Amino acid sequence: MKVYLLDLDGTLADSRPGLYPSFRAALTAIGVPVPSDEQLARFLGTPLPEMFRAIRPDISEPQIELGMKAFRSTYEHEGITQNRVYPGVPAMLSAILARDCAAWVVTSKPEHYAVQVVQLLALDRYVQGVVGAGLDEKDTKTSLIARALAAAGVTNNEAMMVGDRHYDIIGALENRVLPVGALWGYGSYDELCSAGCMHFAQSADDFRKNFVETEPAVSGDRQSRRSTAALF
Repeated sequence: MKVYLLDLDGTLADSRPGLYPSFRAALTAIGVPVPSDEQLARFLGTPLPEMFRAIRPDISEPQIELGMKAFRSTYEHEGITQNRVYPGVPAMLSAILARDCAAWVVTSKPEHYAVQVVQLLALDRYVQGVVGAGLDEKDTKTSLIARALAAAGVTNNEAMMVGDRHYDIIGALENRVLPVGALWGYGSYDELCSAGCMHFAQSADDFRKNFVETEPAVSGDRQSRRSTAALF
């Protein structure tokens, strides 16, 4: 394996403390009663337009934009600073580098925010690049993974996708990339398995031991790796 593609929310970082208030601000803006944390949990890792349509099937495009604007206002003010790295993630990323492989973040979060989160969490020292959605959050995980493969300069059989939601699994399979389910994140085993995932890790340490340290080291050049200077 040359490249590890890693989801951000629910895989590298727990973003719930910052997302819940931002979700509530967005839903209030579009006239939806404020849900509980338990009700909001099923939308973690879901693009905002999809979340709005699930809650209000009749929502209009202007209302979606209004909700996204309210979300961004709260998230930029306070939510973005409330991400927390999952235990074992720095060691996992360090092990990837030690194998002379590259780690890329591939997320449905707008790329503008994803780059900031990676920097705030001091993960940019490990990560070669960040591929995220546009501010309209219309990019699919399939298209994002395809972009990441092209940016990393690798073929589908030289990469592995690690994520906690069905979007990650479907996106990987549609690009013919091996998916690994991150069971420490927001999705369940049943969700990931139903999406077609056959390989799982219980924790970042489990992933490091079974999917990184057991991989043969990459020898020779570092063609799949690029300077981080232009990416952060």
